[in-house]
Amino acid sequence: MTLSGIRVVLAPAVLTMAADGRIDEAEVVQLTNMLAFSPIFLPLGGKATGDMIKAVLKDLQKSGPDKVITESAQTLSPALRETAFCFAMRVAMADGVLEESEKNVLSGTASRMQLSQESFDSIIQVVTMMQRSAAA
Repeated sequence: MTLSGIRVVLAPAVLTMAADGRIDEAEVVQLTNMLAFSPIFLPLGGKATGDMIKAVLKDLQKSGPDKVITESAQTLSPALRETAFCFAMRVAMADGVLEESEKNVLSGTASRMQLSQESFDSIIQVVTMMQRSAAA
């Protein structure tokens, strides 16, 4: 996979991180940890992955979320759209809570990525179970 291909897998997660207007340390840590164990990002290493996150953030500021997510949806295979959405969902749940702004972004992302309702529901259900807060 090319660097630009890897970058579009990352874009929905970064968009979700930025959805509420701030990027929490817990979200950055969650995303960094996920990517460290992903076969897609493993060859890059930590520094290159961090640089890629920053580059996607710049793309969001420059071009806006619609263009960034549309590029991802048009570039990725259906299977990698699901993977990208899983990353986005896990980032949204980094603090154990799915905020309204995050729900809205995830719903729009799933729609743009043309996820089936079955895939969407499965990802939401499993990641919610995985990422519950200790207070649950």
